Amino acid sequence: MTKFDKDAYIECLPLNLYKELVNALNKDEAWMTLASYVAEQLQYSCTSWIKSLQETKQPDDSPGQRLLFELNIKMCTVEILRTMLDDCGLANILSIISDPGIMTRIYSLVLEQIAYFLFIIVCLEPLKIIVHPIEKLQTDTLTISFGRHLHLYCKAIGMPPPSYAWYHEDTQLQNCTSSELDITINSASQAGKYKCKVFQIKNDGILLSTLTSKTITVQIFPIPVTIEEQPQPILEVKNHESFTLRCKANSYPKPYYQWFHDNTKLEGEVSNTLHIKQFSSRHEGRYYCYIYNDFSEVYTQRACVMLDLPRLKAVAKIALIIANGEYDYHECLSNPKNDAAHIGNLLKEIGFEVICLLNLSITQMRTVIKLFSKALVEGVYGLFYFAGHGFKMQESYMLAIDAPKTYLRRDAICESELLAAFLENDPELLIIILDICQTLPSKEFNPEIYNEVPTVNVYKSKKNLRNLIQAYSTSSHRPSYERENSKYGLYVTHLSKYINKDIPVTKLFENVGKSIDSCFKGKERNQIPMFASSITKPFRLTDATYKNKPPASISYLNELISFSTKTLDVTFKQANICTKVTISLFMEPYLNLIKVKLPDLQNVEINFFNSVPAKRNNLYHKQHKKECWIHNPQVNDGPVVISISKHGTPIGATLLHIQEYIPCLLKVINS
Repeated sequence: MTKFDKDAYIECLPLNLYKELVNALNKDEAWMTLASYVAEQLQYSCTSWIKSLQETKQPDDSPGQRLLFELNIKMCTVEILRTMLDDCGLANILSIISDPGIMTRIYSLVLEQIAYFLFIIVCLEPLKIIVHPIEKLQTDTLTISFGRHLHLYCKAIGMPPPSYAWYHEDTQLQNCTSSELDITINSASQAGKYKCKVFQIKNDGILLSTLTSKTITVQIFPIPVTIEEQPQPILEVKNHESFTLRCKANSYPKPYYQWFHDNTKLEGEVSNTLHIKQFSSRHEGRYYCYIYNDFSEVYTQRACVMLDLPRLKAVAKIALIIANGEYDYHECLSNPKNDAAHIGNLLKEIGFEVICLLNLSITQMRTVIKLFSKALVEGVYGLFYFAGHGFKMQESYMLAIDAPKTYLRRDAICESELLAAFLENDPELLIIILDICQTLPSKEFNPEIYNEVPTVNVYKSKKNLRNLIQAYSTSSHRPSYERENSKYGLYVTHLSKYINKDIPVTKLFENVGKSIDSCFKGKERNQIPMFASSITKPFRLTDATYKNKPPASISYLNELISFSTKTLDVTFKQANICTKVTISLFMEPYLNLIKVKLPDLQNVEINFFNSVPAKRNNLYHKQHKKECWIHNPQVNDGPVVISISKHGTPIGATLLHIQEYIPCLLKVINS
């Protein structure tokens, strides 16, 4: 073994022995045993001391090497290191630097040396910040974008080892207690001054000293105002109570707020919270907040604030919806089919029984109107929606799909005809929505209509026409437009926003008009919706219905429109094939579009035919889906022929008596 000067410092060891010592300390984490011994003698936090030794920054750095380095700069001699290794039971490491001439230890002398060494460590290691955040970045002001990381670094030395705490302005950042700060900038509020406080704390918890790093100012690139929280869209408030509306926005620089009531600026209301005391009818209306900074501005959604009125109940809620798009002698329309289906499905969501029919003749329209009117008895809410061609001459007229090219008023159904039928039995609430043009017929192409003497339809109501709403997609002598590249027409696009909302019906149509008015573009400025009302009660389309047995007329109507998907067995005897056929609605909620599908029949071609030729084609075949759909199947149409072929050669056929499985309503209106 090599003989060493016992008073020599660790740094005087030969390089090969020094490396051997480092490797031995790192093996099986023996360095932690020695480090814990030193911490115990010094009476400071063992955890912090070990953690500081583990913070290696270079690839060739290690805890064992850092431990020897820390002991060396504290003037630790070879003899003191031998003694500490011996006390820790690290004999294998001690053997590396043992002196063969020394067989025993004089422990009193050694303990004096260790005490002197520890005294030197404490005295010579005051707290000191050696790297400030601004030094690594070489600037005291940092500009950063949203979504990026803010990465700051601070380094201190001292015994006991330093502890760290990062601050934003004067607020300590939670869970940021290492020498590095790494956070994501996702709010304008994160701009400001950042600093690091460094502490020396003894093992018994006594604070020895504190230092604060140099401050770095973080700026955030300007960002536009983004609304994070909208005021609630609908708020009902009882009389004399208070209400609060809130919004929240994020931006940099910080956003400013200004509240409005029905486009009137509310003086002094410049926070993100609006509080109104002692609510009354004068406070009803639409509230919104204007939010802005130096770079952008936005408006929140409108909050409709209304008086909370008593809730009503209906005996039943029923709707008749007709969409006419495929005209025989007039331009076909693409939106009515989607518009009517959308409105029908929304009404079903809020408890309406819906009769939804597509492309009806004038005879079919009159039949179903008469049928529907019989169910509009006292206590019933009724709604009628029509989408298709129409015109106005003194009153509004709806055109059926078989209307002649040169039509007269008697070839259409007028609004007074509807009212005469629907008001006969005094429903509790009646809403008529006409999604049609309100223009005059062309004198050039249809002069005879101007010489016609119109039929006057007299309608009476025991309730003097109370609780009636007549709504129109456009006003008198104005067109109603379909929208290019849009699934729905302009009126239904906005009507669908409110028709299933829990708001009074008058508010519903007010909101539709305001919604359309706020987004006018181009020729749509010619379409100005309107409605007339004689409502005397706070009706809502969402009102509940009584659970007791409905009137006989409602029960009968429900029987007529009842339908459920059916699966039947069919046999192709010639081909000796038995399979299943499914009969369902082709497009919800239309009751007169019936789909027939053979999903399990493979490796054959399927064709569908009417056994009796229809005057107007009503069967549409989809070969690749092995299905067809039939519009308005009638009793006198006869059964549907289903033919199967293989490689173009017929191999079998069967008859499907579809009339047995269609809604009973179709049998009534087509009889």
